[in-house]
Amino acid sequence: MSLKNIFILNFIVAGSFAVFCLLFPVIMLSWYGPTSTEALVMMTRFFGVGLLALALVTLFLRDAKLTDNVKSVVLALIISDIVGLVVSFWAVWSKTVNNMGWVTVVIYGFFTIALYLIYKKK
Repeated sequence: MSLKNIFILNFIVAGSFAVFCLLFPVIMLSWYGPTSTEALVMMTRFFGVGLLALALVTLFLRDAKLTDNVKSVVLALIISDIVGLVVSFWAVWSKTVNNMGWVTVVIYGFFTIALYLIYKKK
């Protein structure tokens, strides 16, 4: 898969989750199981802001060549995806979220591997 395709897919996935977190946080929370509180709804919106930033970065870099600067961005995405993978796995394992959390584990795992394969290209 090319860098452009990974960035476009990242934009679509992160952008979709961002819209739902920002506009429909209670629905988003209900998919994952936790009881909605005012604080949790606000934290979901903050998470949506972070996802929106990720979506926009990958959208704007979709046509970039794999220069050293872009590789630095790819490395940052790999590191953040690894952290997301650990946190999402922990949330499922500890039963903080329901089985919908496995979708998040798979998403983070996919992007970690896909971006790592791009990063390792010469």
